Amino acid sequence: MHSQVQPLRDSRRGATEPRSIAQVLADLVCNLQDILHSQIRLAQAEAREELRTFRAAGTLILIGVLGGLLSALFLLLAVVAALSLVISVWLAALVVALSMAAVCALVLRAGANLMRSRAAKNAASVKEKAPWTARPSE
Repeated sequence: MHSQVQPLRDSRRGATEPRSIAQVLADLVCNLQDILHSQIRLAQAEAREELRTFRAAGTLILIGVLGGLLSALFLLLAVVAALSLVISVWLAALVVALSMAAVCALVLRAGANLMRSRAAKNAASVKEKAPWTARPSE
């Protein structure tokens, strides 16, 4: 992102020409807008630069997660193969699938309960800190 150099606004007027209050206020608002836009561009550039430094780490984490998922898949296939020595293959796959579904349901329920409890704590702390946000009881 390239910054553009803009000429000073005073260069359009003569140095001895008096300025009205409206012109001064208009220039003030324009200058404040320029400062605000510059600060936003600076924050965006800093955020982009910071994200670029994390790109390599994020890529490595993604590769590690995908590798972990693949290893879990092969572990489940090994469990199916081991169970197929005792029972038929389709029944072994069904047992592994149902047991994984049960484990996933328990983990999801625990996560949902944790999220609800934290949301309730946050709502209670907000009501405690800002009593004017509470609805009036009728």
